Amino acid sequence: MDIERTIGKIEQIKNTNIIDISDWRAFNISDYFEVTGTVTTPKYKIDSKPGPYPYVTTRATNNGIDSYSSIKTEEGNVLVVDSAVLGFMTYQEDSFSASDHVEKLIPKFELNKYIGIFICTVWNKMYSGIKYDYYRKASQTEIRQEKILLPSKNDKEPDFKFMENYIKNSTFGNMLK
Repeated sequence: MDIERTIGKIEQIKNTNIIDISDWRAFNISDYFEVTGTVTTPKYKIDSKPGPYPYVTTRATNNGIDSYSSIKTEEGNVLVVDSAVLGFMTYQEDSFSASDHVEKLIPKFELNKYIGIFICTVWNKMYSGIKYDYYRKASQTEIRQEKILLPSKNDKEPDFKFMENYIKNSTFGNMLK
């Protein structure tokens, strides 16, 4: 595929995934997540023990994953936020270990990867590199105080079903297994 066709396809995808957020409402992160730290695992330990578990760091690429090891200190199905650089949020489906400055959001509701990806996308649009950066850190205290704009069911609860279906039915939703 040539570069012009690729750019055209990207533009087409961008224009078909526009969401009307006029009926969304702000929800307190602390009402839906317990915010804690992770156990810091030094990189040298990870490097010396290859295995299947992701090593999650503060990077904003590759879903925050730097490498894999046989060490796991955290359970999966959580959101994590880099508290050192951009405040970038990722969804971690599997058990993992983490570097320092990785904060964990444990759901108080039934979270799945589709809802997790939706919430991460909204968070990153609202906060990552915008409110939080190298100078203003996304600490646990800051994260607990944040609100996130989400689709709402009857103005009282987030519409988790909408979030799940939106990601499942998105252009790349069929790539998530």
